[in-house]
Amino acid sequence: MSKRSGSRMAFWDDAAEDGAHQRYRTLLHTIGDGIFQLDVEGRFVAVNDVLGELTGYAYDDLLGEQIAEVLGTDGSAIEREIERLRRNPAEQSALLEVPIRTVDETLVLCDVRVNPFGEDESLRGAVGTVREIAGRNRTELDWRQQHREFEYEGESYEITRDLQESEERLRLALQAGELGMWELDLQTRESPVRSPQHDRIFGYEDPREDWSFETFLEHVHPDDREFVERSFEDAFETGTWEFDCRILRTDGERRWIAAQGEFYYDTDGEPVRAIGVVEDVTEQKENAKYLEDAKSRLEAATEAGAVGTWEWHVPEDRMIVGASFADQFGVDPDAAREGVPLENFVSSIHEADRDRVREKIETAVETCGEYEAEYRVRNADGELRWVVARGHVECDEDGNPLTFPGTLTDITERKRAELEAESQSRQLETLFQVLPVGAVVADGGGSLLKANDVAKEIWGGDVFDAESVDEYDKYSAVWTDTGESVDPEEWTMAQVLRGESVMDPNVYEISTFDGDSRIIMEHGKPVRDADGDVIRAIVTLTDITERKEYERKLKESNERLEQFAYAASHDLQEPLRMITSYLELLERRYGDELDEDAEEFIEFAVDGADRMREMVDGLLEFARVDTRGEPFEPVELDGVLEETLDTLRMKIDESGAEIAAESLPRVRGDEAQLRQLFQNLLSNAIEYSGDGPPRVRVEAERAGETWTVAVRDEGIGIEVDEQDRIFDVFERLHGHEEHPGTGIGLALCERIVERHGGEIRVTSEPGEGTTFTFTLPAA
Repeated sequence: MSKRSGSRMAFWDDAAEDGAHQRYRTLLHTIGDGIFQLDVEGRFVAVNDVLGELTGYAYDDLLGEQIAEVLGTDGSAIEREIERLRRNPAEQSALLEVPIRTVDETLVLCDVRVNPFGEDESLRGAVGTVREIAGRNRTELDWRQQHREFEYEGESYEITRDLQESEERLRLALQAGELGMWELDLQTRESPVRSPQHDRIFGYEDPREDWSFETFLEHVHPDDREFVERSFEDAFETGTWEFDCRILRTDGERRWIAAQGEFYYDTDGEPVRAIGVVEDVTEQKENAKYLEDAKSRLEAATEAGAVGTWEWHVPEDRMIVGASFADQFGVDPDAAREGVPLENFVSSIHEADRDRVREKIETAVETCGEYEAEYRVRNADGELRWVVARGHVECDEDGNPLTFPGTLTDITERKRAELEAESQSRQLETLFQVLPVGAVVADGGGSLLKANDVAKEIWGGDVFDAESVDEYDKYSAVWTDTGESVDPEEWTMAQVLRGESVMDPNVYEISTFDGDSRIIMEHGKPVRDADGDVIRAIVTLTDITERKEYERKLKESNERLEQFAYAASHDLQEPLRMITSYLELLERRYGDELDEDAEEFIEFAVDGADRMREMVDGLLEFARVDTRGEPFEPVELDGVLEETLDTLRMKIDESGAEIAAESLPRVRGDEAQLRQLFQNLLSNAIEYSGDGPPRVRVEAERAGETWTVAVRDEGIGIEVDEQDRIFDVFERLHGHEEHPGTGIGLALCERIVERHGGEIRVTSEPGEGTTFTFTLPAA
């Protein structure tokens, strides 16, 4: 047998002028049938890989060889059928059942379909398909003993299978199959051939629409476009491409396709034509992804020991389970795979759950029904785990239980979260009920959902049943500062439902449902969902009736104190001035006649009168802290301290005091009174510094909604048993000769701090210094 040299690509280069050859080149190597082309003399000019595999001949062994020489007498029969079809142009193709001789001299029974090219003297050859229909490895003698003799004499022969298909396999593959084919002339950029399935894949309705590489790339999903472009660039070097990618159809639907194809070249090696095949593989991709995801989930669950399965063979009492299931119950996995009694597992269930689970199992077995139970078990490590078991009992026709299959899921983490949530809920409910203030909760629509006992006591009973904010008019109240009625939309709850946070409290005087009258203070805050909408409103209310009464009495007391202090000041100032004036007159007029004792007595009397005047002034100032103070405003304590140091500059310089301060905060308060507060504390620190130069430090620390300010000195300190009385009016720990003063300075400091809602404390060690700390509201 002669052989033709050259590669498969070389053959197609030679045949580049034949459009039919090129058009189906890619498809020939993807179809499962053997395909061949013969010239007018019956020689092979093209074959696909399948025919080579079927016959055992190499590709180059077939090209140029006579079909009768390669395939024996049965090849001659194919040639004669082609000639017959040429003389009968009405018949476009024929199907034969013939044995094909392989390279190792065995016979393979095949279906062979042939189609001639051209008509009469224009006949140019034929194409055909070959499909194996019988087994290999049979000798010709064996073959003919099992099948009747085939006789091919002249032009008369028997066709063993009638023509059963109306079109050749190639046409069916293109028109009715899953493959879409396209051809592109790279010089004209025209696409002379595009199969119907191709257009169906891409969503084209008009087969006349233009098609090109650029058109194809426009359909490729943006995430895959770079990869596809690179595949085509590589194809210009290799001649072929093959890849999977996502496309966007003309209707916007996303699909997966598998694409294959080849370039064909002219004699100069330039690509002149491209043929491609595409197949919609969306379903395969989705199935593969689903299976992969399912596999991953199953592997993860099994790995974590979260899922187990069982099958209980009831008559034999043989419980068969997997390893992770057995581990949950502390049962030997090897024994469990073979089957162990059910009691081996039941005995591992927590004793508090065991009887309940047994009853559920017995019920399912007796009724041939479903089974589900949550319970605790101790695993092989002795750890307590929560599981949920689900199954059903399978019975025979007589209702006798046969098998009891089911699944087990570890729900420990979920159960712990549920139990923690329940515990927190109970704690919150307890806290809600034991709060020292009333608390009311409403939903986003204004329906009152819950009120604690304190709130019910304040309002005189369980009256929180309003279904909407429109019903709030049944709650009667007036504003304490103006005495005007509170409108429904002015209630704290209504404000919160509108999304407002009521931190500066509303104060109402209410008429309770049990006929009483109370003064309440309300705060409120909204609870929002992820979109920012109000879903809950929470309002707290405090009964401040007694506090208001105390404040009223205190105000009256302060007013009386101020009146007394003013009267005392007015009534005492004049006699004091008279005493001082007459003593000074006596000293001027009779000074030359007075001895030293007399002058000393006059000096004592004048000094006493002056101290009395200072005490009266201090008492008046003490009484006016609440009634004559300025409204609270934001105050920078750095500025207050700086002004105070300027006021005390002479005292600081004379004593050699060193006063250090951190950056102080901004607070709400009465600036003049805060200046008095710092002046009194710093004066005391300098006065009671001891023998050395005074060393004073001022610092502040944030504590929630307040600031704690400290004034520390290194002075003589205060005895522990004397620290409780230093804030009393006119209380002095030292004699006037040792440390002058009125004994009202620290009492005034305490009153100023209390007016600002804070408190003042002292800590001290004799000889180690003293620290005064006080709290002020943050601005």
